[in-house]
Amino acid sequence: MRDRVGPPVDLRQLEYFLAVVDHGGVTRAARAICIAQPSLSQAIRALERDLGLALFHRTGRGLVLTHAGTALAAAARQVVSDAAAARTAVAAVAALRTGRLDIAAHAALAVDPLTPAIATLRGRFPGISVRLLEPRDDEELARLVREGSCELALTYLPLPNLGLPVRELGEQEVCAVLPPGTPAPDGPLPLRMLHDAPVIGIQGHSALRATVLAALAEAGVRMRRATVTRHREAVVPMVLAGAGAAFLTRWYADEAARGGAVVRALDPPVVCRFALVHRPGALSPASRALLKLLHQRT
Repeated sequence: MRDRVGPPVDLRQLEYFLAVVDHGGVTRAARAICIAQPSLSQAIRALERDLGLALFHRTGRGLVLTHAGTALAAAARQVVSDAAAARTAVAAVAALRTGRLDIAAHAALAVDPLTPAIATLRGRFPGISVRLLEPRDDEELARLVREGSCELALTYLPLPNLGLPVRELGEQEVCAVLPPGTPAPDGPLPLRMLHDAPVIGIQGHSALRATVLAALAEAGVRMRRATVTRHREAVVPMVLAGAGAAFLTRWYADEAARGGAVVRALDPPVVCRFALVHRPGALSPASRALLKLLHQRT
């Protein structure tokens, strides 16, 4: 035979019950918690009815806890305490005093614009911690968001249909980054001048690569693939060592220029659009704050 399960007990009922216990009676409890005495008495009777047990002995001198009432008092204090702690924790998250933000982003977008935005977020709200993941491709990025491992993701456009909300944020300029000493005219470099030049290919970032390849194809430019790597951090050292040219976003291009690479904007310009991907529904307070910072930067 299965145990009979009664209706769930309301948190407010437990708070009323503990008020009666702590103040030694309904009258004093009603005054303390600012509720009409008949309403409090009715709430206690409803709780006893729901539980199917008497919680108090009604004596001439007032109310005395029964064995069931004593057992409930200990459990009720824990429930009420946990509920108060939960409310405090939620309020802290809502006020951005604490919390964690999990983000997936491709490497170039993690560097810019995400890193400065995260630094500003942490400066304003030091209780917020951030975890940043780099997905292998857009499919893994979508899986991380869909499964809840990450709340937000930054990726390049266009995207396949991921079945997730997408908010376009801005665009990044793509530059030609050439080995030190490469002859190049001042100003934007015509794409046609790169015909038959050796190039370092970067695996992954399919939308970024597709944008560059489309621009080259439209200009009738064919380049010789010298090296292919998944390690974006190795590309600038390869260019500086003379292994070939590369197409990089502005932050990486500026890093290469400081090392002696020849960096030129492209003619016609090549830009890659990027966007924020998230799960359906409202964003957390930390996500909303970060999104506002990203909009300000882009």
